[in-house]
Amino acid sequence: MTIVISLDRGAKVPPSTLQNRLRIAREWRGLEQADLARELGVGRSTVSNYERGVTIPGKLVINAWAVACDVDVEWLRTGQTEDPRPGPGEGLSAGSKSPAGETSLYHP
Repeated sequence: MTIVISLDRGAKVPPSTLQNRLRIAREWRGLEQADLARELGVGRSTVSNYERGVTIPGKLVINAWAVACDVDVEWLRTGQTEDPRPGPGEGLSAGSKSPAGETSLYHP
């Protein structure tokens, strides 16, 4: 069974903030704040401050965060990406698990 989702060309996508994308990336990878903090070499409270918008991370932190969470750095930085569609062989099969442990219904 294949589920097809059609996007209306007139549909709007609400803007996301850097702090939301940081949290989404971390959760996508299935990491707790403390886990990511260890990978980045910072304290858990620093990760929390970035995700709450208390502190704005610099370029090096954003790049390291993207690598640690296996997400596109441009998406993490700006919320945009040149081609958001998965490349050949990158899609998740029906019933497969995402890095965050969620079951996906996407079937290329």
